[in-house]
Amino acid sequence: MATRTPLPAKSTDSSLVTGLIFTVLVLVAALIVGGYWMQKQRGESAERMQANAYQNYLNNTRPTPMPPAAQASAVRSQQAQAQETRQYLLGHPAVTPGTGFDKPGVQTTGKAIVQAIDQAKGL
Repeated sequence: MATRTPLPAKSTDSSLVTGLIFTVLVLVAALIVGGYWMQKQRGESAERMQANAYQNYLNNTRPTPMPPAAQASAVRSQQAQAQETRQYLLGHPAVTPGTGFDKPGVQTTGKAIVQAIDQAKGL
């Protein structure tokens, strides 16, 4: 009988393993790059949404300009009220002005506290 000669192997085990490793590496690299890209897109989208929300806030809260006469009148009224609050506090026996007495909001808050204490005492 005639012997048959085996055909040469077209694929060896080592080339199969090499192909699988290469495929896995390509897939891992694609996942890493895709994940980075998705994270970047989410960050940009969040920044755009935040910028739009801030712009809407600015558009909806812009103060209407007061006429100069009304503005001057409002400033005079605020100054008179601040002077009245200062005199009230300085005239009260429980108040001793300290170093922060002239800071913004201190006198107004102090007046509210003193009035609450006086009301609680029944004065």
